Amino acid sequence: MFKPYFKCITLSVFIVLLAGCARGPQVDETKFTSYEDFRSGPEGRVDLVWARDDIKDAQTLKAVLDKYDSVLVDRVFVVVKDAELDDESINELSDYMVMRLKEKISTNKRIVDEPSDSTLRLSIAISNVETPNPILAVTSSVLPFGIGVSTISKLTTGEHTNVGEATIELLVSDSKTAEPIFAVIDRHVGDKDLDNIVDGLSGAKDAIDWWVNRLFVTFDNQVTQI
Repeated sequence: MFKPYFKCITLSVFIVLLAGCARGPQVDETKFTSYEDFRSGPEGRVDLVWARDDIKDAQTLKAVLDKYDSVLVDRVFVVVKDAELDDESINELSDYMVMRLKEKISTNKRIVDEPSDSTLRLSIAISNVETPNPILAVTSSVLPFGIGVSTISKLTTGEHTNVGEATIELLVSDSKTAEPIFAVIDRHVGDKDLDNIVDGLSGAKDAIDWWVNRLFVTFDNQVTQI
């Protein structure tokens, strides 16, 4: 058992500083704190799903999402074992993730750079370490809203015993109130993981392509259950 530090690059993509960070929406808690708060996802889809209490199935989720006509991609957290990736590679990986997300989302929702009553906020975390709790359950309290582009900070998320297991997390929330709507976690996806990240970015980008398609079936109304 050991407690290493992990490098976390936070790219504030399309983030809006409304007269300063202090007055921007704060995500004090995401209403899920551990993997136990999630349930298994639909067969053949993402591994774990969490939704707020009033969302009981795909129909109610669709009704909630239909109230929004745009999406703000907030930030991408990249968490890797310290020194496995240099800053340039992490930036490239994060930029690629954002590009692929925008391409996928724009088929259903407008991409915007300001929050509004009709805008969803997306936060994403990708990692090649196994964490005891979801990354997005703790990052909002560790890193302040509106943190600068390409700001590097050390992040300790707890004890890690299995380095090398890839995970991707997606949190969808209301851009104005910061209320979480739903979240998904995907891991253990065969050879489509981030293990190749230390050998080059091509394998990681292939994994991102595969994951983006798998994650965003929700926006294509293909999820059969929540």
